[in-house]
Amino acid sequence: MKSEKLIHDLKINSFLDFNLLFDQWEKLSDKLNPNTCLYHDLLTRMKAYPGLSKFPVEREDVTKDENKLGFGLILSSLFPLSGQEENRILGMSKPFDYNPIYCTPAFKKEFLTADGEVKVPFNLDQEKIFFHKMLQIYSLILDQLYRIKINEIYPLVFKIPSSEGFTRHYQIQMNTQFVKVVPKVPLPDIRSKEEFCTSNQPNHYDVEKWMELLPLDLFEFHGFILMEAQDLTVAQSVATLNEAVLNQEQVSPEAFMEIVEDSVKSLLAKSGLKVGLAVLQTINGRMVMTESRLAYSYLIKQLCGEGCESSYQAVLELLSNVEKPIFLNDLDVAREKLPLGVKINEMGVKEIILYPLKHNGDLVGVLEVCSFEEQTFDPMMLVTLDYLAPSLSLALNRQAEVLDQKIKSIIRKNFTAIHPVVEWKFDEIALDYVLEEEEGGNPEMKQIVFNEVYPLYAAVDVKNSSIERNNAIHDDFQIQLTLAKEVLAKAKGVHFLPLLDRLIDQIEQFEKRINLILVSEEEVKITDFFHFELEPAFNYLKENFIDLKEPVKAYFDALDPKLGVVNQHRKAFEQSLAKINQAIGTFLDQEETKVQKMFPHYFEKFKTDGIEYNIYIGQSLVKDEKFDPLYLKNLRLWQLQNLIETVHLVESQKQQLEHPLEVTQLILAHSNPIAISFRLDERKFDVEGAYNIRYEIIKKRIDKALVKGTRERLNQPGKIAIVYSQQKEAREYLDFIEFLQNKDLLTKDVEELELEEMQGVYGMKAIRVTVKEKAQENPEIFSKLIAEGEKG
Repeated sequence: MKSEKLIHDLKINSFLDFNLLFDQWEKLSDKLNPNTCLYHDLLTRMKAYPGLSKFPVEREDVTKDENKLGFGLILSSLFPLSGQEENRILGMSKPFDYNPIYCTPAFKKEFLTADGEVKVPFNLDQEKIFFHKMLQIYSLILDQLYRIKINEIYPLVFKIPSSEGFTRHYQIQMNTQFVKVVPKVPLPDIRSKEEFCTSNQPNHYDVEKWMELLPLDLFEFHGFILMEAQDLTVAQSVATLNEAVLNQEQVSPEAFMEIVEDSVKSLLAKSGLKVGLAVLQTINGRMVMTESRLAYSYLIKQLCGEGCESSYQAVLELLSNVEKPIFLNDLDVAREKLPLGVKINEMGVKEIILYPLKHNGDLVGVLEVCSFEEQTFDPMMLVTLDYLAPSLSLALNRQAEVLDQKIKSIIRKNFTAIHPVVEWKFDEIALDYVLEEEEGGNPEMKQIVFNEVYPLYAAVDVKNSSIERNNAIHDDFQIQLTLAKEVLAKAKGVHFLPLLDRLIDQIEQFEKRINLILVSEEEVKITDFFHFELEPAFNYLKENFIDLKEPVKAYFDALDPKLGVVNQHRKAFEQSLAKINQAIGTFLDQEETKVQKMFPHYFEKFKTDGIEYNIYIGQSLVKDEKFDPLYLKNLRLWQLQNLIETVHLVESQKQQLEHPLEVTQLILAHSNPIAISFRLDERKFDVEGAYNIRYEIIKKRIDKALVKGTRERLNQPGKIAIVYSQQKEAREYLDFIEFLQNKDLLTKDVEELELEEMQGVYGMKAIRVTVKEKAQENPEIFSKLIAEGEKG
């Protein structure tokens, strides 16, 4: 309301009157009808109590000895005797005066103070109560005097401190059927009735406007109000807790636990309890529990002070094994189940309820309810707590999700995309970081290293890709220079422009140079010539000589609109290269997904002018599985078979490529384990240690390796080259080769070669085998792999 003065100064002309009730008895009375003769009898008997039939009846009249029996008759007609009336929360008052003239013991206990004053609800202020009261008053005025009905007025919910020391929630129904509105003066004319009380919700009504148009001093209210309170403690406790769960991020742990404790006390109707929540969260098999994460707990916090590691572990072990609700009311006897019984007795705890909280079937925590008095709990309370369990489970699950989100945020911020096989390690590092941060420390990101892992490397490269790209650029330049020279020659034949001779001469010089060799510097010069000299000249010719408009337009139409140069051959090359990479990459991903099921391993691939990939496998990469060298051998054989399939895939589908390309296949065999670490600066894995770096150097050199004593490149189309440095590596692959020859996948030709020294690399050898031709593949396979690669 706009003014508090309205609340304090408002006077309601309210008078206690039972005549409306007597009139109703009169209407219902029929001394010949056994169902209604009671009302006739009541009317007859009430003649003996004229003090209750007068107007108005004063409060003290109902308590006078001569009227007590008569008032009892009135009450018995309103509250039929059932033997349970003492437990019902009932009251009667003057119209809109909530100080009762009569109430049941239960009403007095819950709503009146020791001095007989009405208790002030925790959750309602004076303004809200006043507003609700005005709605009730004006709904009667409008209904009885103007025949205007407003929307239903919903009862207020009162949060009342009970005499036992916990909170109860009540909804009080106000029965106004025995209230009559009596105008003291002629009724004011209310124009535009619809506008006066238009609203979809009662609390949207403009009560102040009503009070201005229809002041309450114009009316009297005769009769009485009946009040009945319904206990909503269970429903409201759950609703209050649900609201706290929804706003958990904005509520402090202390405030949240106050709500939880109050809800538990109200639900169990017990005061003096201590309530806690043991959050049980497991990440990678590790139970997460720190001092700051014990903020919700009572038992663990009390039992685990400094230097209580054994107690801490004992409590954790107990709580993590709670599958069903446990009621412990004799802790001396329960010591066998609860080794901490002595310490709990020292805390003064006499009885405990441990209620497991589960989310989607997983244990996320335990509700701890402790009593310091005996015979406080009974087994039925375990069932009562079922009402709170879903909300508490959701709250603890959200706690777990917040921690998980923090961990994932740390990983994304520091490590980018992480391969699923090693994600557990990043989770552990991020978890330690978050926990130390929560404890107020200044954490540093720990180094992530995997020792004793075996590397596998392979590359599928487009043969002479740089030469093929240069040839494509050369051919496009040749086309564009020829087109330009034709336009200039035509222009020279009909117009005298000395500049045209100079442009033609420049074109002829470029033609000579690119036929010898095309280097990047020459490429830049020609492109600049097209953009900054030819293009302005051609635009001039087009705009000033009508006979050159079409030839110039034909020239520009032949150019790529985005690049501004002829792009026929280069586009064909780039598209063919992209198709090969997409098909091989998709095929490799599909096959690698299958082999992951054999044993988890780290896999990463890179696109260059082909596809190359690294695989790392070893015990340190996995957490809950045991590595065996057999998996490594299996992976190497898979790698060799995979390259054979790649040869077949590309070879059989060459006809789909606009620019014919050939690919080469290469494997680097390395039998000694290495260490890899994650580099935060580059956000990728790299080898660790001086010896292991040599492995990386070899990878970077061998794609250009030459056969010793020749100028022949090791990598050749249709063949697979296996580079190695130790004889044991050669023996293993020769065994694989023999197996694949027997499968008719490789020819009988096996070349064992020595390689020329490379920068920083010497003493390397190689085995080279030829992939046997295969029957023509279904052309749709290649297209399907390309399409799937584009989706990915």
